[in-house]
Amino acid sequence: MRKLSRKESLDGLTADQVFLSLFINRADWYDVDIIKLGKHEDLHDKLGVTESYASYKDFFEESGEYKLINEVRRVYSLKPIDRGVYEKELLKVDERVNVLSMVFSGSLLKIVPSPNDPNNTWEAYSSHKHSDGEGEHLGIAEKFFSSYSSALLHGVSTNDYSEADKLVAELNQFQREQGDDIIPSETKINAEILLSNSNVFTRLAGLYMLLGIALLFFLFLSVFKPNIKLKTVYLVLFSIVLVGFILHTIGLGLRWYVSGRAPWSNGYESMIYIAWTSTLAGVLFTRKSFGGLAATMVLAATILLVSTLSFLDPEITPLVPVLKSYWLTIHVSLEAGSYGFLMLGAIIGLINLVLMIFITENNKKRLKRIIQEMSYISELTLIGGLFMVSIGTYLGGVWANESWGRYWGWDAKETWALVTVLVYAFILHMRLIPKLGGLFAYNLATIFGLASVIMTYYGVNYYLSGLHSYATGDPVPIPSWLYIVVGCIVIISVLAYFRKRKFGVIS
Repeated sequence: MRKLSRKESLDGLTADQVFLSLFINRADWYDVDIIKLGKHEDLHDKLGVTESYASYKDFFEESGEYKLINEVRRVYSLKPIDRGVYEKELLKVDERVNVLSMVFSGSLLKIVPSPNDPNNTWEAYSSHKHSDGEGEHLGIAEKFFSSYSSALLHGVSTNDYSEADKLVAELNQFQREQGDDIIPSETKINAEILLSNSNVFTRLAGLYMLLGIALLFFLFLSVFKPNIKLKTVYLVLFSIVLVGFILHTIGLGLRWYVSGRAPWSNGYESMIYIAWTSTLAGVLFTRKSFGGLAATMVLAATILLVSTLSFLDPEITPLVPVLKSYWLTIHVSLEAGSYGFLMLGAIIGLINLVLMIFITENNKKRLKRIIQEMSYISELTLIGGLFMVSIGTYLGGVWANESWGRYWGWDAKETWALVTVLVYAFILHMRLIPKLGGLFAYNLATIFGLASVIMTYYGVNYYLSGLHSYATGDPVPIPSWLYIVVGCIVIISVLAYFRKRKFGVIS
């Protein structure tokens, strides 16, 4: 469902119910708008569809010819670096059509082992139906799919699924007997079910956001009511943060165990990993600061919430060949991990500017102490992030030489990674430049320096063509709320500048 519609249910039906219904009632689904289309108008024009969803029938002429066949052939003939937004969108939609076709035909259900097959090939329904060969496994497959379809239809009409459940149990036993060499262990299957049912990352997004709001409240309370003792409150909140971080770590570990590879090879996985490194940075550097920990929780929650958006697919899939390397673990972990540290510095900078707006004659000394403390924490996180992104960029060149035969080719991702290194190297050396060494200038720079990170991670992946295209999702328009956020940051920065200038305490 996430692949086809970018949804997890449809008209009250769960993904499992939709999948089985597509197989046994395929004719009823041909006219249902289930395939998600992108925003590109050319694609809509070719299909004759104005809505954001299309049916399977919309992709075929009355003669049965596939409407996109010529365009798909043209796009596949292009080199990956030459494929633009439209081409990538077209391939994504074509993939969805093919997946739906495989569900209709049953060829996606490769669930029946072939006895004595030296290649451990598992068979699907359509492969038996159209096979010319004879053999015991063909009879088993045909018998199972035919019997299960009838039992399932009977269960739908009578609400008695005992026969269908019995057939599934028999298939499970047969799989264990004939395909034990390649079938996942019960432990791995249970781990994947636990990961799916726990929905740990979505739930952590809510927990982190609540913690962030609570920590921000107590931060401002400590500013305006300095006599209130908040040590116990902080210990309780920090303990909950630690519990959340442990659950986050377990969730990443489960995904690593289930997929058999490092969990940062696509857009969704890199987001949950960046949220983890952000939380790690907060636990390491901000464990004694309300403001720093509040920034950590708000950032981690925001990243996890973004990871749940429909254009990021949480599916666990095999890696493309170029990513099947130990460099994936080393290079990507450093690059993506550094973003969490750099983003945390930006959020701390934003909180510091907000605190500057509330400077008064009575609290200016206390606020300056808090802002200085949080700026020191921010500097620590930026130093850590700069080390990680610099080493990751260097090692990326080594990987590029192994994969593509050159260390550096000024690919869009490579160029913007270098820009990020230079931007943050400048920010961390601003204190050595006359009139740029103050707290206001530093915190302002950490906020707008984040633009280079966003462009490196998000902009290049989704809007520019290049070799680093395997972690992208669907091209999405720049959201309107982003302009509002930038406008608010500019307003906060201007207000903070005039307030700090009026009282002359914070340079």
